[in-house]
Amino acid sequence: MPFSTNADLPKAVRQTVPEENQGKFRQVFNSVMEDTGSEQRAFRAAWSSVEKVKTSTLAEKAKNWNARHGAKKGNISAKTLRAVYDRGIGAYKTNPGSVRPNVTSKEQWAMARVNSFLKIAAGQKAVSHDKDLLPGRTEKAEFRGEKVSLDKPFRLPKGSAKKFGVYVKSGDKVKKVTFGSPTMEIRRDDPKARANFRARHNCDSKTDKTTAGYWSCKMWESGSSVSDMLAKDDSEQTNLEGQILKTDDEQRLVYGWASVITEDGKPLVDRQGDVIEADTMVKAVNKFMEHIRVGKMMHKGDQVGQVVHSMPLTNEIGESLGISSSREGWIVALKVFDDEVWSLVKSGQLTAFSIGGKAKRKEVND
Repeated sequence: MPFSTNADLPKAVRQTVPEENQGKFRQVFNSVMEDTGSEQRAFRAAWSSVEKVKTSTLAEKAKNWNARHGAKKGNISAKTLRAVYDRGIGAYKTNPGSVRPNVTSKEQWAMARVNSFLKIAAGQKAVSHDKDLLPGRTEKAEFRGEKVSLDKPFRLPKGSAKKFGVYVKSGDKVKKVTFGSPTMEIRRDDPKARANFRARHNCDSKTDKTTAGYWSCKMWESGSSVSDMLAKDDSEQTNLEGQILKTDDEQRLVYGWASVITEDGKPLVDRQGDVIEADTMVKAVNKFMEHIRVGKMMHKGDQVGQVVHSMPLTNEIGESLGISSSREGWIVALKVFDDEVWSLVKSGQLTAFSIGGKAKRKEVND
């Protein structure tokens, strides 16, 4: 159905889209709805139209900042500003006490955070937030068609010839360096063991980042732990996500992959350098279904739904059931109770599952 005025728009839209953009949202929705008769297509087109407005604004801010400060401070991308913006949206929702009284919307709060970040990056303001996103933190590059982080070690899958890997610049090209014995424990917290390793490998002379020796010695430096060296940037995704593939309007069910651990037989290494093994995933899924089953909005607040169907699909399980899949992972169906969350799903704003959890990391011999 068409919307005659902005006040007729769904509550989820009015609370999310800035007032100045609601007219555009309504016009696009009505036009696509008239042409296609599909409410889902109309919502997706409308969301896309206002998203382009926001993206354009951030791109313009990045362009102007780079023109003024890029040569000395390093460039800032629109993608980085979008990460800052999204954090502002999240802070508005999860920490309302920090929001100033004159702020009337989460979009206003998020854009204010972007403006503050640009001042911090220019040295005009003390660092108070988003330090990890400032220029010069982690450089990205392309390696065999994929975007990778440079100079950021990661753990290799179990069974690899080496324990760690890292992408580095070698001239104009990007090189993957693998290093470290899978059977050797890194005891960098032991001063004697650290000194012995560094002396034995002549680490003080290792300065070439494109060599395995440099990175092996790097792992044996004092200071931050191995876990800290492997830890991902806060700007990168924190949770494993899976695309929503199907919705059931009548029962308010959302189907999709909650987690994917292998693709075409290859383990998927997350940005922390970790690999989830099939048996570990199955045990975690079983515990979740037995004791929790709760669905929340971005892992916070009250329950908005419940996982009612769960299928951990490993190669072993698939073969026993006659199911062929190029993926291993966890398939779920979530029943959505909350009206606002269901509106976000229907309108196309929520498009993926995200799973979160807690774990203790420790160095082990592979």
